[in-house]
Amino acid sequence: MDALLTGSIKEDRRAELGVSYGVDMSKLEVCFGGFSPTVMGDMTATWERAVEAEARLAERKRAAILAAKLEAARESEVRTWTDEDGTQWAYVLLDGADVRIKGCTPACASVCVPSSIDGHPVSEISAVGCANLQGVTEITVPDSVIAIGDCAFRSCIDLERITLPALVSEYRPDWFRHCQKLSSLKLPGALEVLTPRVFDHGALRELIIGEGTRDVQPGTFIHSKLTSIQVESANPFMASDGHALYTKDWAVMAALATPQASYAVHEGCQALSKKAFSSFASLECVDLPDSVEVIGAFAFAGTSIASFTAPKCLKAVLEKAFYGCRHLASVTLDEDLESLGESAFADTALSQLHIPATVRAIGAHLIDGAQVRVSGAHPTFTVEEKGSIFFADDAGGLYRKEDDGVRFVRLMDADAVTYEVLPGCTGLEKQAFEGARKLKSVRLPEGLMRIGGAAFRGCTALEQVTMPESIRWIGGDAFLDTNIQAVHLSEHLEHLGPRAVVTLGAHHGQMAPSLRCVSVSAGSDRFRMHEGLLLERKDDGAERVIIYVGPDEAVHIPETVDEIAAYAFNGATQTKALFLSDRITAVGPRGLAVDTLLEHIHVDMVEPVEGHGSFDIYPPRTDRSEQQMMLALTVPTFVNVEALFEYYDNSIINASSFDALSEDKLDAYEQAVRLIERLQDPVFMTSVSQDMARRVLHDGLERFCLEMARHDDRVSLQHLADLGILNASNVDAVIEAVQRLQDASVTGYLLEVKRERFGRRSFDFSL
Repeated sequence: MDALLTGSIKEDRRAELGVSYGVDMSKLEVCFGGFSPTVMGDMTATWERAVEAEARLAERKRAAILAAKLEAARESEVRTWTDEDGTQWAYVLLDGADVRIKGCTPACASVCVPSSIDGHPVSEISAVGCANLQGVTEITVPDSVIAIGDCAFRSCIDLERITLPALVSEYRPDWFRHCQKLSSLKLPGALEVLTPRVFDHGALRELIIGEGTRDVQPGTFIHSKLTSIQVESANPFMASDGHALYTKDWAVMAALATPQASYAVHEGCQALSKKAFSSFASLECVDLPDSVEVIGAFAFAGTSIASFTAPKCLKAVLEKAFYGCRHLASVTLDEDLESLGESAFADTALSQLHIPATVRAIGAHLIDGAQVRVSGAHPTFTVEEKGSIFFADDAGGLYRKEDDGVRFVRLMDADAVTYEVLPGCTGLEKQAFEGARKLKSVRLPEGLMRIGGAAFRGCTALEQVTMPESIRWIGGDAFLDTNIQAVHLSEHLEHLGPRAVVTLGAHHGQMAPSLRCVSVSAGSDRFRMHEGLLLERKDDGAERVIIYVGPDEAVHIPETVDEIAAYAFNGATQTKALFLSDRITAVGPRGLAVDTLLEHIHVDMVEPVEGHGSFDIYPPRTDRSEQQMMLALTVPTFVNVEALFEYYDNSIINASSFDALSEDKLDAYEQAVRLIERLQDPVFMTSVSQDMARRVLHDGLERFCLEMARHDDRVSLQHLADLGILNASNVDAVIEAVQRLQDASVTGYLLEVKRERFGRRSFDFSL
């Protein structure tokens, strides 16, 4: 549930700020808390309720086992039976015991599936057992049925009402395909979770929930057109007033189920669940009792409410609770409110907002997109001065008072171009400047020690942040997707979070990374620069590559490195040679994704492989090679020499370009030389690749030998013979092809090869 708390305040932080709630917060996500061994468990359940729950679980388990047996049972011949209403049923016996309904010929508009036939229980309706029933407006399925096949009620075009059985634990909209008049539905009694798929039927107006349903997926009723909703009285988890769902004790409202222009929440309700009213565009007014303490995430998002006055007991407004309420022009927050979540009033029509002194947590993006003035001489965003831990400056900055100084919470002014954090500030909160797209420069004061996670994330225009020597901690994603060009790390820096200095380009790889310079104070024990690499010494003594900024073209990664951080080389264009080691056992996403084709890849091996202490790969300059080597460096999560060779072999076996009309392909001579080289020393070369390489050389032998003759490359011709590709069966054809070049020297060499290798005379009278 922590993920739902505004400002990402964890338990220890809540305690520190004095934030507490009288309602069970866990119910806001799962809505209902019947006794079970899952996160949904209501740990205050009585022993009697526990016994009841166990009995229901056992019954459901028995039904599931029986359903599986029915699936595997042998069918008898099809039989028929006529009920007292004159409806004829086609059925089969399963292993001589249970009945599976195969078809129905109705005699009236209201059809009741029999619970037994000739003493045998009706346990299943087949895939089309009650399909295509013309004129039938109502179907009742008895509780004996535990399995319903796909499309069981398909194309019952007049069907308006259906009652499903107690022990079926699933709901499939395909059961009612083409039942366009279905308006009243009693759900299966053992269905545990209600989901939006119930509303795949646009005509549905009445919904009845069985006794076993304990959970509602947030947003289930977004497309609802219901006029009424009921919950079976035996359901121990939830209740309904005919329009909305609540927990059984009415403490948590789960969701409004029927679209309304106005609605009064049940007296005594303490919390509105996630998406409780979300996306009901027709909703204009909600009357909340003073007992409400928590308004859940997205609770009113996308509605048409025009004003909101906080109930007297309200303590928390969670993430995006009023997000996108375009008609919301007035909000009155009362004393006792403690927490405002991220984007709680974003994208609304608000023109002013006053924060009570009791508020202890304010999430990021609180009023983004609203018309509230946060800077200048007459701001309309105000904070109660007396007793509040928050205050705002005239430049749109929000601060929080702490015992050791103040924290910068958030830049509220989305139009700010520059900003200077106040002296005495000791830290930037998480997401402090996030998404300020016009911001170009920020000055941080000396004495500031902490930059929170995602503090500048998404500030795409940000080019400069003046960072003091006092900084000790920089959180993850701190400068992600900014346009900063230089970063200085002080000697006091102890922590640099994941992706903290991954800038524009380095993240998405669509341009060269903006970061061009990283400097580290000489006294730093944890960070250092090496050949354009920012390295971090880890607690175990090994090092991690954080980012590569260049401009070194040949990058030698030190032997001490065993990890490459995510996006470390992503987007790098100046690298030409990369010297690695298989000591590197962890490579983050796109950690080695250079944005160019490397000319040279060198890998040192901790343990020699087939006599090799290292390997060198020189990728060919083709588009296919670039693609293959990109895969070799980005797919594995460690330095994988075998993968490097696999993708290299792919690039030389298939010499063509991706573009059939392009000349960007591997020429015949280079392809042959590279293939021969690999076959002579096929370490890490798969048997499939070896067979393919031999086939390529064999099929193009004359062409390859002509190119070798043109290059006067007798060594490669000799290697072809060593490999058995040039042999007694094809040497004459090769000699004749070379003769046509009128190259007497190479022709003579081949004749000598023919004599020495294949026992044939060296002089040929046909010459």
